[in-house]
Amino acid sequence: MQTNNLFTFQRFAMLCKQSLIINKKLIGISLVGFSGTLFLILMLNQAGANFSNWENNDYLGTFAFLFFVLGIIYVSHSFTAFRSKEKSMTYLMLPASASEKFLFELVSRIIVFILLMPLLFWVIANLEGSIVHYFVPRLENYEFSFGNVFSEITNPSKFDGWAKFAILQGGLFVFISSFTGACYFSKSPLLKTMFTISIIAAGYGLFTFLLIKGLNLEAFHAENNRVLFIKNDHDAMVFLAIAVTMINLCLLTIAFFRLKEKEA
Repeated sequence: MQTNNLFTFQRFAMLCKQSLIINKKLIGISLVGFSGTLFLILMLNQAGANFSNWENNDYLGTFAFLFFVLGIIYVSHSFTAFRSKEKSMTYLMLPASASEKFLFELVSRIIVFILLMPLLFWVIANLEGSIVHYFVPRLENYEFSFGNVFSEITNPSKFDGWAKFAILQGGLFVFISSFTGACYFSKSPLLKTMFTISIIAAGYGLFTFLLIKGLNLEAFHAENNRVLFIKNDHDAMVFLAIAVTMINLCLLTIAFFRLKEKEA
């Protein structure tokens, strides 16, 4: 089957179906293992609180920790075929274009995780809470709901539109950076990605510090404040949201062209 560089939904669907057939046992074992581990983690946390003083926010804290930690680990395993030369050759010879392979990895590693993880956590948390409450009745606040969280996020008095967008892009940056590192680095992608981000952040921080000290910007006060495009907290949030969005798009672009480079 000869492949061109154009994206077609037919080949993309075939790629998804093929991956599902090959990895269905692994997916099933992973879901069962994660559900059992989550059940034990929640029960141990509640036992540590003596099955009392357990609130919806306690569930939420556990979810947030697992969501980002497991998400980073899971996304860092994107493009698993690139970990060895033999698998890389087989993967690159698949009858699919680079855009189809890239979208498949993006959907299966980031989008599916973001959509499935909250649903799975909600099911297991309420199931675990009901079972523990049956045997330990003093665990009263065992029902977990994302409703309170969403109501706080959507409350206009706490977050405006740009603040919500900045938080969303900041969360996506965690996954997209791991995704790009998994495509760019062949060996130990997570460690190399974290090291690279740390070096870049430290470099920018040092450059900013030396620039401020060297030009004595601390003592600089503009006579006309309008020459500064950031005049208040809202402008700062808009700038942050746009900056993080551009960084995420750049990272995705780097990952895509890295895949194209390997196929060349």
